[in-house]
Amino acid sequence: MAWCCVGALAVFLLWVAVGAGAQVGIAFFYALPVGMATWWLGRRVGLGFAIACIGLYLLSTAIHPVEHFALALAVRAAALLATVAGVGALRRRVLALEHSAEELEAIRMALTPPSMPAHAGIDVAAAFIPSELGVSGDFYLLTNSPDGSTVAVVGDVVGHGPQAARLATFIRARLATFAANTSDPAEILALANDALLERPGRGEELVSAVCLRFHAAARSLCWALAGHPPPLQLPGLDALRAPGETLLLGLEPELALTTAEVSLEGDSGVVAYTDGATDVRVEEGSTLGLDGLRRLLAPLAHLAADPFVVEVEESLVDSAHGPIRDDICVLVLRPAGPLARADGAA
Repeated sequence: MAWCCVGALAVFLLWVAVGAGAQVGIAFFYALPVGMATWWLGRRVGLGFAIACIGLYLLSTAIHPVEHFALALAVRAAALLATVAGVGALRRRVLALEHSAEELEAIRMALTPPSMPAHAGIDVAAAFIPSELGVSGDFYLLTNSPDGSTVAVVGDVVGHGPQAARLATFIRARLATFAANTSDPAEILALANDALLERPGRGEELVSAVCLRFHAAARSLCWALAGHPPPLQLPGLDALRAPGETLLLGLEPELALTTAEVSLEGDSGVVAYTDGATDVRVEEGSTLGLDGLRRLLAPLAHLAADPFVVEVEESLVDSAHGPIRDDICVLVLRPAGPLARADGAA
């Protein structure tokens, strides 16, 4: 407010100082304090400053009369009101974008929280690399199931932007609810499929997902896939495929999914990821692909979860040729033990 007042007063004093030559258009500089008032304080305050500046113009013309006073007054008043309208519209647009960015950032933090909850008997960590396109629909979830095991989900909504992020928020919340009532990965994904088909955008809102269940005491891993890249078993990086359908969630009713199982011994574990990891452009016209991702992960396969995801994130960013075009989500899960405590030391 003080700066706006100083600006308006400065224009008035300049007019008075110039005297007879004031009609060259000094009064148009009142648009500066009017614009600042509108930008900083809002359109109503800006309009008040415009009226005050018109009053100062009237006072200055009483000191130094101008030719064609009525026309000059109308032109300058119109210019100041146009400044209020233009700057006010720009201010509303910027505020809307800021609020939208804050909302989307909050959604992204909910979809891919920076820290993972602690689960007994499990060494787990996740990394998220946002794309140049801003927020999209990648997410991960780690929660407890009724039988005392841990359920992890990595998913990817088809599409980008706020709509994909909001759909990811919905399906992640539904998956957490289903995992609280059943520990069967195939059943959890089937229930999520039903939830998507019940929404108004049936057949248009599509999600790929892998659901994992790790039982710490038995050191067993179960998983089911719905149109998602198969997770990789550590340390050999073999793809953990599942028999049966791998259709995307939200595509067809009565989705038939199968739960597969494997034992995790020693320093074995599993890496789940979204397709952004294999779609990284490593050179013009080619992507990293599954073989490239395996080569990138091979030197890291014996690391504990936290250093593993840190190294994966750095390696993916370093190998990218240009900006990342799709979000990348990576989650690693392995039995807790000496490996986790030593940060990868044998």
